[in-house]
Amino acid sequence: PTCKATSWYLFSKSVSSALTVPSNTAMAGTNLIHLTYDGNFQLETEATVVTCRVINSRSGTSTDNPHCDGAGKDPNNVPMELELDATTMHPQGGGQPTDIGTIVPLSTNYDAEGASPLYSATIDKVTIDRATGIVTHAGSVTLKTDNIARSEQNFFPPNSKVYVSVNQQNRRLLSECHTAGHVVDAAMAKCEKLLPPTKGYHFMDGPYVEYRGSIDVKEREQFLEKLKVAYQVSIR
Repeated sequence: PTCKATSWYLFSKSVSSALTVPSNTAMAGTNLIHLTYDGNFQLETEATVVTCRVINSRSGTSTDNPHCDGAGKDPNNVPMELELDATTMHPQGGGQPTDIGTIVPLSTNYDAEGASPLYSATIDKVTIDRATGIVTHAGSVTLKTDNIARSEQNFFPPNSKVYVSVNQQNRRLLSECHTAGHVVDAAMAKCEKLLPPTKGYHFMDGPYVEYRGSIDVKEREQFLEKLKVAYQVSIR
């Protein structure tokens, strides 16, 4: 049997969940800046492109040839995946949702006035391969059609420099939600219910912390009231 306690949002400092990156892999994994002490609150970084794969929306397959002919239905919005040498984006996993954000080219591939890039990537899913430690940024490339020929453009060529930006508002909400799960743990301890935690679900559609064990049916209503008080005390 399990006991679930809901995590409410609160305003507090962000907490990143730990991801273990293998150190003995043949191919170097992505440098996860958020795992460093100084990078825990860093939302932006420069990075180098390792590879860019354009997704064929009709077949669901990807190709390392980054030319976009036939890649998608919208000629100005091309599905793609990016691998970089470093990132500030938190991959989805362990009950923690993915970061979202943008990746734009640096220095080159800008319009004539140098004001904005000829293309940019909107990232809506970040994942990590646990075996290699390589992070994949999935999303779509948006083109400026008045400045670029879609059939001729090479998106994010290998070894080119890019700028990675995490969506700050989304990161803060996810961080607050994750922190709330730890506050639930603290409140459980204050209530002298040291049930072993088994799962944390930090998605915004209904976050919770799950524990192994049970609370007697006759005690649950009283315990819930006690838990609410302990939770409020913990966030003051």
